[in-house]
Amino acid sequence: MSVASLKAFCASIAADDDLRSQVHAAAGVDDIVTIAAAHGHAVDKTVLLREHARAITAAPDHALAGINSWADALIHCFGAEAAETEG
Repeated sequence: MSVASLKAFCASIAADDDLRSQVHAAAGVDDIVTIAAAHGHAVDKTVLLREHARAITAAPDHALAGINSWADALIHCFGAEAAETEG
């Protein structure tokens, strides 16, 4: 898996409420890898952990304060928040 594959998976998370819910329900990294595979993304656990560590290390404290789960951290680090809607 490449970083590009991870970013593609995260783009899918951002675009799909059901997928985002599945990621939030994940108990850990292995679950994330399984969910990614089920959605056609070859996500390797070691690359995921390494890239996640890089993103977390670079994040400011205020950005980390709201993270309460692995899914929150993944979504925050890789920009997979739901798309903003105009209102």
